[in-house]
Amino acid sequence: MLSSLLRGTVLADRHRRLDRKIALYDARPSREEIEDLQVRRFNEVWAYCLAEVPFYRSWQREHDLPARIDHPSDLRDFPPLEKETLIARSAEIFQEGRITEFYTTGGSTGQPTRYPRGPGEVDEGWVNAYLGRNWSGVAPTDPNVLLWGHSHLFGSGWRGQVAHLKRRLADGGMRITRLNAYDLSEPSLHRHYLAFRRRNPVSLAGYTSAVFRLARYVERNGLKLGDKNRLRAVILCAETASDADIALIERVFHAPAVIEYGSAETGVLAMSHQRTRNIRMLWDSYVCLADDNGELHVTTLTPRLFPLVNYAIGDRVEASDIRDGNALAFRAILGRRQDFVQVGSAEGVLDLSAILPVHILKSYPGIVGVQFRQERPDALRIHVEADRSLDLDDVAAFFLRELSRDHPLLDPRSVTFAQVDQQAKTRAGKHALFVS
Repeated sequence: MLSSLLRGTVLADRHRRLDRKIALYDARPSREEIEDLQVRRFNEVWAYCLAEVPFYRSWQREHDLPARIDHPSDLRDFPPLEKETLIARSAEIFQEGRITEFYTTGGSTGQPTRYPRGPGEVDEGWVNAYLGRNWSGVAPTDPNVLLWGHSHLFGSGWRGQVAHLKRRLADGGMRITRLNAYDLSEPSLHRHYLAFRRRNPVSLAGYTSAVFRLARYVERNGLKLGDKNRLRAVILCAETASDADIALIERVFHAPAVIEYGSAETGVLAMSHQRTRNIRMLWDSYVCLADDNGELHVTTLTPRLFPLVNYAIGDRVEASDIRDGNALAFRAILGRRQDFVQVGSAEGVLDLSAILPVHILKSYPGIVGVQFRQERPDALRIHVEADRSLDLDDVAAFFLRELSRDHPLLDPRSVTFAQVDQQAKTRAGKHALFVS
């Protein structure tokens, strides 16, 4: 009843916009048509920036930037907009306090960053998210179980209580069952499993690490999802998903794993389309330029109080549909620029993508979480969380054997292990890949 009321009133405009966006993508325009649209929209956004945003007027003068572009790749000539710049020039960006609403990052890898937020931008983010979910047959008011943040994010006092009540009402209207992703102890995982069975959702969404833990718990205990499981998609958000994560999740939940890629400051940027590793860019809302190292720069194309122009988002990607740097699809999100570990070898220090050791260790029976402590450039300590007591000598032998397949000169003394009862979390509740 409430969901029908919301669709007919509060959400009516969102649904109309979503229908138009679905039709736009269903038309399957050519790359040339897509890039023409991107150029047109950027030039409109940039004209607004130069007329209404003092920071960008200064940015244009400082860097001798053009008044318009002719091709999306022209954005490579714009200086990267770094988080350090946004922090250093926040007074100018927030117009000496006249702008009071903002997005913020959690600051898990550095100082938190704020981004001005304008009216209507949340609606645009909602439309983008459900465009991607529509590709998996998930509609906005289908029952959804969400393994996500919990009530402490709302703050304390009466404001926190009001914010929490508003979230509960919104969740009820959207048929969302929200489960605490911060507590993944076995009793909590059992409660999450029971809630999932009772709800029998069409979609399950959450932090990759939390969904992986729930899947591992279900499989390890031989639990059943129910005779009439109607799950269409398991949506993995906020953290890198390895092939090992995807294989376990699909095996347990009998539904395709869907990668939803985005950030707090941009919203959803890309989503799996038809298969997990075909991560399609939302090209009418963003230009995503990838350089030769796969580092991603994002430009927003929708109306925003403070557009992001050639923004260095801090992630690396493996592009699968790219021309002149303009990426329309990714095979994988390779993680943050700093998501690398170093180990010793006979030839010096090896720089490894953190995804590789995570992938290896999550294939070891019982391991459900991996974190790194880089003690020295040639000394890595790995913290593993497991659903049983581990023989760490055996874990180390397994890990070194697997890693040596690709790196035969690896120094085995450069890697040590510790088993932990609980992994560290960021302030936003995400799995912290590195610990100090």
